[in-house]
Amino acid sequence: MKIARLLLFPFGIFYGCIMALRNKLFDWGILASKNTLIKSIGVGNLAMGGTGKSVVVMYLIKMLKDQRIATLSRGYGRKTSGLIIAGPKENPTSLGDEPFQFFKRYPETIVAVSEKRTLGMKALAKMANPPNLVVLDDVMQHRWLCPQMMIMTSSFHRPYFKDFVFPAGDLREFRSGVSRADVLLVTRTPEDLSLRQKETFLKNIKINVPIFFTKIRYSEVIMRSDKSLDSSVLMDEDFLLVTGIADTHHLVSYLKKKYKTFDHIMFKDHHNYSPADVQMINDRAEKKLILTTEKDFAKLEKNLYNPKLYCLRIELDFVFEEEQHLFKKMITSL
Repeated sequence: MKIARLLLFPFGIFYGCIMALRNKLFDWGILASKNTLIKSIGVGNLAMGGTGKSVVVMYLIKMLKDQRIATLSRGYGRKTSGLIIAGPKENPTSLGDEPFQFFKRYPETIVAVSEKRTLGMKALAKMANPPNLVVLDDVMQHRWLCPQMMIMTSSFHRPYFKDFVFPAGDLREFRSGVSRADVLLVTRTPEDLSLRQKETFLKNIKINVPIFFTKIRYSEVIMRSDKSLDSSVLMDEDFLLVTGIADTHHLVSYLKKKYKTFDHIMFKDHHNYSPADVQMINDRAEKKLILTTEKDFAKLEKNLYNPKLYCLRIELDFVFEEEQHLFKKMITSL
């Protein structure tokens, strides 16, 4: 893999230069970024995926639950096009995996998808009862809109400053794109992070913005639409883990530390489960409990028809309590 990526290095330089030129056109005003009609917070990253943006969006929704909140996403992977505002008939196919996940967990939130985020913002502003804040999902490179605050996520185990531009690496643009961030959230940080490790990490970050170290907190229960169980049941029986997410490292490590051995079927990110996939999962599971992610559960529950299918929810948490208080203060000040 390292040799292949080395051979792809020139293509990465070429792609990175194209993205750098595009960014300069926005910086010079030749391409115009528009301020949002409603106060907004952008969440994005430099990498292709797997840095925990969706968990951050859900954390913001939960933090600001007393406000009238909307989320606006492109709706990656959906089979529809144009502007859609989520309603009771929507599903992952019509909204996309992450927007449907937001809508399912927080049905009181306005969830909109639109390839052209500028049109999406106009539609939200024209609502009879418009939101007073919009969380823009995955907009680091969507520069047509300019949110009041841009939150960038970067994984602790694979930070942007150790990565390179696609296809030699997983970055969508050169590392210098971090300069557009107002806040940097380091995601999936080890719980036992020491102050020395924190200082070493910070030395590689060349921007003067607030930087917060966050971690994943797993739910104490596993859930399905009609039932929930204490996660301790996983200690007493074998189970099958099914995932279709970008980065399974953290989840698999957590489960291995806490529970006995388990079987794992791993699909690519945003995988659409076919009848053959469903049959294979049921065959592998036999009579075992099937555990999956919240994102995958929404797609599997209507096809798998297995009463032993459950999902494990995750939440964003902060490694250092004082950073959590400061982050909340920054967000609520908007």
